[in-house]
Amino acid sequence: MPVNQHNTFGEISISEAVLKDITLKTVETFLKAEKIYTDKVKRDLPKNVRITADENGSVSIGLKITGKYGENLIDFTKKLQILVKEEVEKMSEINVATIDITIEELEYPESDDTEEHELEEAQEEHNGDNGEEQANK
Repeated sequence: MPVNQHNTFGEISISEAVLKDITLKTVETFLKAEKIYTDKVKRDLPKNVRITADENGSVSIGLKITGKYGENLIDFTKKLQILVKEEVEKMSEINVATIDITIEELEYPESDDTEEHELEEAQEEHNGDNGEEQANK
């Protein structure tokens, strides 16, 4: 059921699919910033977002997400609730009545060790190339 708004020019209708897309992109951005956006999360997230239009023109959002291991889960979900509410309301001018979040599982944040290791390898290769060039001269 689309959410409709009337004005002096006519009617504006925003589908629940559009509201779901806004929510998905916002959650995706949040989880990436928290370094817990894995391939599994990416695959499962679209089926774990529910948008319900209320009779009064507002919407309720239901999310099932992965929580961040080692972080206070209540604070984690409150940050996400605020972010989703702000983005949906900013982009659609539709009131978000509720955002219910269920944490289905936990994910360890991605380590920066991998990036540091790759950087070290690249520097070693670069230094090795310079050493070979100097030896050949």
